[in-house]
Amino acid sequence: MSSRFSNRDKRCANCRISPPLCFCNILIKRDHETPVRIVMHKAEMTLTTNTAYFAEKMLSDCEILVRGLIDRPLDIETHIEDSNYTPLYLFPDEDSVELTSDFINSLDRPPLLVVPDGSWQQAKKFKRRESALSKMQSVKLPTNITSNYRLRTSPAPGAVCTYEAIAIALGICEGRELERDLLEVFQVITDRMYHSRKGIVTLAQLENILKKK
Repeated sequence: MSSRFSNRDKRCANCRISPPLCFCNILIKRDHETPVRIVMHKAEMTLTTNTAYFAEKMLSDCEILVRGLIDRPLDIETHIEDSNYTPLYLFPDEDSVELTSDFINSLDRPPLLVVPDGSWQQAKKFKRRESALSKMQSVKLPTNITSNYRLRTSPAPGAVCTYEAIAIALGICEGRELERDLLEVFQVITDRMYHSRKGIVTLAQLENILKKK
């Protein structure tokens, strides 16, 4: 068994990292107007590299719905049936339109973001296999963005992780201040997680490394 898995019980239960690098103090829910529903593949539930977990920790109206559990079939419609919103599927498929402020303003009702969380192929299958998702308009982020996430290999140029996608989409829907706030916190999260995997075990060690950048 690798040291990463053998040390699982020694991690903070909330932020999933060794206690000296704990960042629970910055996981404070932000208020926002756009509801977020994350459709997570069951395989992501126990992965420490999963970022949707932290999106839920950071947002006041964010819910994770797990797909693929035999004993708990996914019922998406009960989580998006609020007639006050327009559900939008945040994924760049063939039918997607770019998410812009003009597009948001053209909607009859404010948006509700439905965000797939899994591998690229899993996310593509979600919409085909879930009738509630197949009816939704897909939206995509602008192409001139880059990911700062280093714990997984990007599946394609311009692809971002789930947390980043949500932050950027909320920035388009509600303003850049919320986006910048979320991404600043995410930078701390990823720095600590990345360097923890490199053997850094104290904040003092990490701060010395970051000062040299």
